[in-house]
Amino acid sequence: MELVLFGVLCLMAAVVSLFVIMPANYLQALPPSINVLLALFAVLALVLFRESCRGRCHPKLLFYLLLALLNLVWFPNGASHGSIPFYFFCIVMYLPIFFRGRERWVLVAIAIADIIALLVLELCFPQWVVPFRSETERIADHVVGLMVTAGACTTMLWALLRRYDQEQERLVSVNDELQRTLLESALVEGALQQNREVLNAVIEGTTDAVFVKDVNGRYLLFNKASSQMTGKGLPEILGKDDTELFPSEVAQLVMEEDQRVLGSNVIRIVEHMLTLPNGERILVESTKGPLHDKEGNVVGVFGISRDITQTRRMAEELSLLNEELERRVIERTARLEAAMKEQETFSYSVSHDLRGPLRHINSYTSIVLEEYGSDLPPDGKQYLERVCASTRRMGTLIDDLLELSRIGRSELNKVPVNLSEVACSIGSKLQDAEPRRRVEMLIEPDLEVHGDRGLLEQMLENLVANAWKYSSVRELARIEVGRSGGAMKDTFFVRDNGVGFDMAYQNKLFGAFQRLHGSEFEGTGIGLATVKRIVERHGGSVWAHGVVDEGATVYFCLP
Repeated sequence: MELVLFGVLCLMAAVVSLFVIMPANYLQALPPSINVLLALFAVLALVLFRESCRGRCHPKLLFYLLLALLNLVWFPNGASHGSIPFYFFCIVMYLPIFFRGRERWVLVAIAIADIIALLVLELCFPQWVVPFRSETERIADHVVGLMVTAGACTTMLWALLRRYDQEQERLVSVNDELQRTLLESALVEGALQQNREVLNAVIEGTTDAVFVKDVNGRYLLFNKASSQMTGKGLPEILGKDDTELFPSEVAQLVMEEDQRVLGSNVIRIVEHMLTLPNGERILVESTKGPLHDKEGNVVGVFGISRDITQTRRMAEELSLLNEELERRVIERTARLEAAMKEQETFSYSVSHDLRGPLRHINSYTSIVLEEYGSDLPPDGKQYLERVCASTRRMGTLIDDLLELSRIGRSELNKVPVNLSEVACSIGSKLQDAEPRRRVEMLIEPDLEVHGDRGLLEQMLENLVANAWKYSSVRELARIEVGRSGGAMKDTFFVRDNGVGFDMAYQNKLFGAFQRLHGSEFEGTGIGLATVKRIVERHGGSVWAHGVVDEGATVYFCLP
């Protein structure tokens, strides 16, 4: 009882301090230090309440905390003219509940001596007392103190009455035990009756035929579904055997199965055809088992029969559907293989048949420039140079397109890959190629993934190269490679402070030959399409976010 009361007191002390006394002090414009002390006391009271919830009681600590609080706020709260004496009264009233013997009277003496000392100090040093600004504030402070004291006394009265009730309960325990035993007997009997009624309701309510037979095959229990299956009422079934209810061939089959259940003493599941009273033939699945008495002797057979005609028909239809789906999958696979072979043929044609004319165009144009360039007008020479540049660009486009198609056909060889090491290697190569550029590479360590090393290196090279290219407009470029925080633990990013892009065109960003920037940046528009193809081949996803003239971030998620 003391533990419960202690927890209630701690919780009440915290709640009253925070939501009653502190607002009242604020309205009375009392020194802020009082509310600070009250808040600290409320926190400590909540800590003690938590301890009480764990079964630990510290009433002496609460006593000293409250005593210290009252001493600290005595003079700032009007001393004996305020509400503090009411709280001392509460302390003295509660001490006899939590403490026994000599300790009780020692603590009472400490509390009384403390208030006497405070009164003496108030008498000797009246200038220490912070008076109330008005009589109204003093009355309000007294009202709050009286309310808190009344609540505390009510709680104490509840505790005393609770203890009295416990004593009263112990005095009448013998009589209560007897009454409880009688009541439990009546409840058990009622529960048994209710269970019987529920069991009967379940048996009668189920759509499956439920029955019980004795060792001679005569029916002892038969539910409504069984009556519907046989077309006979309950009086016509009870006490009868299968020969009186079913055709001879069905009855013989059922009785033989019953004998096997009785002989083997195990539950068996059988199927047989049954003709309903309306002439419809159905497939019935029966689950039968031996029925035992209290001594474990077999005294009969219980069973549950279910019409599985529709279920079996659906299973057969599902089997046919699966066969049809398998056939379609085989046909679709064959068509896909043919399409892939056709694509490979096309790729081969692009790789070899188109490269020849391009080489001829580039070669003959270069020869014309070398041998007859001096005889050509400036415009003609410029036109030929544009032809050479266009043929080289078309060759690059063909190479990128072939590489994109190979990504979709190549077999994945998944191994552990450290993206941090790959990014460092790529950054070093780019820096070696352009040593005069000032680029700050920020690469998070230990970015471990599981995937195809070659494809992932190609993906990361495209992303870092893009960041390197589009940040070339900055005097000090910054490229970051890292992992997103929070729940997205498998999401990585490549970020730059380059030219960025307009989010209105983000749906075009990962398309083949799609470029959001003009000719001021080199490229074929295949790089991000290749990145998307590689990430999707690993079962992941890729997206981007950018702001014009501020930079862009490409995110990719790998499972």
